[in-house]
Amino acid sequence: MLKAREAVPSSRHGETPLYLGATAGMRLLNIENASASDAVFQAVEAALHSSPFSFRGARILSGQEEGAFGWVTVNYLDDRLTQGQETTGALDLGGASTQISFVSARFDGTESPDNLMNFRLYGNDYNLYTHSYLCYGKDQALRKMLALQTASGPTSLSDPCFHPGYIRTRDYSELYASPCVARSKPQASPRNFTLKGTGDFDSCRTAVKKIFDFSKCNFSRCSFNGVFQPELQGSFGAFSAYYFVLDFLNLTDTAAPMETIKDKLREYCATPWADMQRQHPSTKVKYLAEYCFSGTYILTLLTEGYNFTADTFKDITIIRKIKGSDAGWTLGYMLNLTNMVPAEAPDAPPLPHAGYVSVMVLTGLLLGVLLLFITYTLSKTQCSNPHKIV
Repeated sequence: MLKAREAVPSSRHGETPLYLGATAGMRLLNIENASASDAVFQAVEAALHSSPFSFRGARILSGQEEGAFGWVTVNYLDDRLTQGQETTGALDLGGASTQISFVSARFDGTESPDNLMNFRLYGNDYNLYTHSYLCYGKDQALRKMLALQTASGPTSLSDPCFHPGYIRTRDYSELYASPCVARSKPQASPRNFTLKGTGDFDSCRTAVKKIFDFSKCNFSRCSFNGVFQPELQGSFGAFSAYYFVLDFLNLTDTAAPMETIKDKLREYCATPWADMQRQHPSTKVKYLAEYCFSGTYILTLLTEGYNFTADTFKDITIIRKIKGSDAGWTLGYMLNLTNMVPAEAPDAPPLPHAGYVSVMVLTGLLLGVLLLFITYTLSKTQCSNPHKIV
């Protein structure tokens, strides 16, 4: 709010709308403890009401909205909506959920209407496929993997998704303190367990795949967990945690051969923990320890989960900003609430600006010539009839 006060002229504070949207973290809290969720909103609303801006309310977005607004942001910033161009799909990854959204020519919502969002923007209609996977953000996905590995309540766990030499004592209650894994907590578990890293990418990938369910699909085609997903279409922009994780790992070049990406992850995960700490002294230990898992999870989610192949993986662009603005759901949310993206295209002028200029110049020249001709004609008439009264 302090930054907003500095950026927005004080004379405009009162007319500047202020919205708050909460996403997957609050969706989980609302599931786990609705009273706590309500208390958070009451506190936030009280603080925002005290700001000089025009506070218009706070609410929890649905997963579908989060995915759709990310798609709006990416295509709005890239001028694809105003130009009526082929749109870009949106891949969003947070800590608690992940979203995939794209326009499919073969999807009209008949097979899975819950995954359809219709948009009419700038005079064009879009049938958007979008789905949000709660509990499949990178932090909750790690919980799910660890929950599967500790189902028997061991006191020690060797985990291939952490670097060799990494050792940490984990609390069972803390690990299972999430609706995503709470029901699977072992009944007779000890208080703690010791997590020891082994740094094996291939074994890590095998462990990660187990949090996805590929055994059922009641539709013509699915992603995972029985969720319908049409065939991938067009290019995609991947942002949020996709960018931050892959940028750290120097894997943002999705045009690189898939095997090259796997080899880099294999080498990274096998790096001893002591070397990692020495090479990255300023990186928070939590993030540094989890990059091997996060990178492996992203690759598995995209290829095994969303069905990107070695060829279509190249259609993904890892992005943080587009033309100086952050990629993400927030701009799309604001554009929707303020109606800044019209349903119909503005009336197109019959001529572009350059055409108007040319016509005006030509008209001016013609009027000038006509005026000179009239003046010349009158002058000649008066000279030939000097005594005639006009």
